Amino acid sequence: MAKICLDAGHGGRDSGAVGFGRLEKDDVLRMVLRVGTILSGKGHNIYYTRDDDIYESPITKATEANNAGADFFASFHRNSAASAEASGYETLVYAIADKAAVCADYVNAEMEKLGFRNRGTKTRTDLTVLNSTKMQAVLFETGFISNANDNALFDAKFEAICNVLANGILKAVGDSTVSGGGSVQVTPTPIPPSNKKELGHVDCTYQCYTDRWWAPVHNQDDWGGKGDDYAIRYIGICVSKGSIKGRVYTRKSGWLPWLTFTNSYNTNDLVNGVLGDGSEILAIELYYYTPDGYMYKEVHYRVSVEGNSSFYTKQVDNQKSDGMDGYAGDKKRFLDKFQAWIE
Repeated sequence: MAKICLDAGHGGRDSGAVGFGRLEKDDVLRMVLRVGTILSGKGHNIYYTRDDDIYESPITKATEANNAGADFFASFHRNSAASAEASGYETLVYAIADKAAVCADYVNAEMEKLGFRNRGTKTRTDLTVLNSTKMQAVLFETGFISNANDNALFDAKFEAICNVLANGILKAVGDSTVSGGGSVQVTPTPIPPSNKKELGHVDCTYQCYTDRWWAPVHNQDDWGGKGDDYAIRYIGICVSKGSIKGRVYTRKSGWLPWLTFTNSYNTNDLVNGVLGDGSEILAIELYYYTPDGYMYKEVHYRVSVEGNSSFYTKQVDNQKSDGMDGYAGDKKRFLDKFQAWIE
């Protein structure tokens, strides 16, 4: 039997799309739990990125699926548009091939039979849950939450929709018990409760050296450095829970090796105790490691550079999506302000 990862999009502080008094995060969680019940009833091993109302970033979800060794990944969403006339179902894939194509072709056709406008299959190479999962993956956009008729179909034909989605996944993983467009009839099995615990608040402490070491800063209480157009040459950073790894790109050496810190750093050790080599730091890359058994958190960080008093858009871990390059800075101009926090 296959190991299938089901991802309910958004969650927690991220409601997703909204419309007609409903939240995308709620609709998709309801779908995921029902589809998971159907698939587990067929004997497949189901892994949920969330089974309650929590937030995890797309890269965290992809990483969890990869670490779980899933054979197939399905992300559940609902669409939205400024125009209330936009409607229909569509499937998003990284590439139209293999298991993803089998699933998409089947579900598109069956959703049309249920009354949804068939918007077909679209390739999206910019979505983390599609481009960072090691297994074949699909993203279901089950009608527009901004369209009254799609919402009515979603509610009236919810069970049929879930059966179609389950059947599409079963076809993708090669379940021979599925044929045609018929529904999978199974006895519901209970969904296991989430084994992830809330980690709670995590303090991030950091300190920057320009012409001297400046006072330590916590989270977003302030920023590190001396200020506009004073080059940062070393950065010390640590966290109160878990660990954080980092590396910097310097004028002298380019990217320096990764260093990992837990609850302290050492400004007296300029080789392994802090980040930097004494020359101007032109970029920084960080990644936060959540303790085992807890809901994932990430490091958020941002910088300003010489000649630009405003902060660049924040970077999250070393993600490369949504306008992020995987690091903060431009590798051309030195950093003069630095800020980091965990959430």
